[in-house]
Amino acid sequence: MSRAGRWLRRRALVASVVMAAVCTAVAVGLVLAVTSHAGQERAGQEHAGQGNAAREDAAGVARPRPAPGPAEQGTAGRLAVVGDAPVSRLVEIRRDADEALRYVRAVWDGPWADQVVVEVPAGGAGFRAESGRTGTDGEAAVAVLPGEAPGGGRVIVNPEVYDRLTVEGRQVVLRHEFTHLASADVTGAGTPMWLVEGLAETVGHAGVGLEVTRAAAELAAQVRSGWLPDALPGDAAFSAADGAAPARYQEAWLACRLIADRAGLDGLIRFYRQVGSGGGDPPTRLAGALRAVLGTTEADFVMQWRSYLDAQLRP
Repeated sequence: MSRAGRWLRRRALVASVVMAAVCTAVAVGLVLAVTSHAGQERAGQEHAGQGNAAREDAAGVARPRPAPGPAEQGTAGRLAVVGDAPVSRLVEIRRDADEALRYVRAVWDGPWADQVVVEVPAGGAGFRAESGRTGTDGEAAVAVLPGEAPGGGRVIVNPEVYDRLTVEGRQVVLRHEFTHLASADVTGAGTPMWLVEGLAETVGHAGVGLEVTRAAAELAAQVRSGWLPDALPGDAAFSAADGAAPARYQEAWLACRLIADRAGLDGLIRFYRQVGSGGGDPPTRLAGALRAVLGTTEADFVMQWRSYLDAQLRP
């Protein structure tokens, strides 16, 4: 699920780079463009993720890239898949991206989807060169948030990881990244990372059919051992180098999944909008959203979430 630097402090970045208004409706049909190219300099910014039995995806950095050339340029409702790969490979990834984008647009439509580009570099080395990242082991994709113009966005795929994913895992990864594009406009400074990543994970997993204990394998092992978190994960936990990031993503996912279970996916998006772009400072926005959408406080929500983790992940 942004502009000249990265979402390494994605919250502060998103507010300054994104200009489009998410509520404007666009046509539902997609015109899919597939172009093979080589040697172009490109890169982006932001997210890829964690590893588990279904897929791997983690927060990361990418360098800004110039706008695509005429052969790649999207128009209203267009998805382009480009890269240093055979056309047949691009067509295969295009099908995955088409399905994922259709789903996310149905959840969160708007100008963000007018010009979405999925880039497929040649292997892990190409991914590292295009994304500007070095520690890419286990990263399946990086989302580049919109820059100078309203709408649009870019996702860079790491083919070495992506090709090892299940069909379901690919949908989770692509939906996750597209959700970051969709929500960027309302992800203001101070939006907690557990909500940013949890929203993307919840949309990514919705209707995919993966068992929770499989998709949250690392966290499930911790819960089965008798451990439960005392608080929602802090921002630094999502980029920690201690190997704990996958479980923190899973905590974030299940926190947002709990909100969606109680208020529906629309309620989760309403919650996200209020926390990301409502009035007041971040703690005030979070408290207001918990009260408005769930009728609860943060302390009570954390207690409910702990019980939810136990119920979902303990055998």
